Amino acid sequence: MGLTRFVLKRPVATVMALLCLLVFGISSVFSATLEQMPDTDQPMLIVSASYSGAGPEDVDELVTQPIEDKVSTLEGVKSMSSSSSEGRSMVMLEYDYGTDMDEAYSDLTQSLDGLDRQLPDDVETSVMEMNNNAGSTMMLSISNPAKEDLYDYVDQTVVPLLEQISSVTDVEAMGGSSEYYRIELQSDEMAQYGLTMSDITSAMSSANLSYPSGDAVSGNLEFSVSTSLENDTIEALMQVPITTAGGKLVYL
Repeated sequence: MGLTRFVLKRPVATVMALLCLLVFGISSVFSATLEQMPDTDQPMLIVSASYSGAGPEDVDELVTQPIEDKVSTLEGVKSMSSSSSEGRSMVMLEYDYGTDMDEAYSDLTQSLDGLDRQLPDDVETSVMEMNNNAGSTMMLSISNPAKEDLYDYVDQTVVPLLEQISSVTDVEAMGGSSEYYRIELQSDEMAQYGLTMSDITSAMSSANLSYPSGDAVSGNLEFSVSTSLENDTIEALMQVPITTAGGKLVYL
C-alpha cells in the first residue's frame, strides 16, 4: 500500500524514475563490450624450442619427446599437448586451476635448465604464458569434392606457404584424411626368417633418412636444408632391406 500511495501522490517523480531506469538500461546494453575470447587467467605455459634446419620427424624425436619426458612430472600439470614442425617444437602445459603460476613458471624454467645436455647443441628453448588476447587466430575452410587427396595437398602445399609468413606463429591442418599404405605381414614367413614385428618396424624406420644439413641463403631469403630419403611409394617399400636372424638380407 505504501508504494501505491507514493505513486499516486507523486506521478511525475514516478514517471521520471521509470524513464531514468529505461534510459540507463538501454545505454548500458549498447555500451557493454562483447568479446569472443574474454581476458581470462588461464593456467597454461608453453615451451617453445627452435632447431634450425631440422625436419618435423627429427624435431619430434630429438626435441619434443625429451621435453615432454622432462616436464610431464612437474607438480600441478593437468594435461600436456605438443606439435612438431619444420625447425620448431611447441609443448603446451595446462595446470590445475588455483596453481601459483609464478611458482610453476620457475619450476618449469629450472627443469629446462637441466635438459640442455640432452638436446642438440643448437636448440634454443623459451617459456611463454598463455594469453588469449595476445594474438589472433584465423580459420580457413578449403573444400573440393572432386579432389580425393585434398588433405595431403593442404598439408604439404598450403600449410608450408602460410608458415612462411613472418607474423604467423603456428599453422595446423585439421579434418580430411591422408593417403596411406597398409602392410600385411605373413606369419609363416616371419617365423621362417626368425623375424618379429619390431624387427620389420625398425627396418622400415631405418630406411627413412632425414637430418638437418644447415641453411642456404639466397638474396634476402634464408632456407633450411635437410637431407632426406623417404619410401613413400609401393615400389620403394618393396625394396626396404630387412636383415634376418641368420644374417640373410630379404626385402619387404
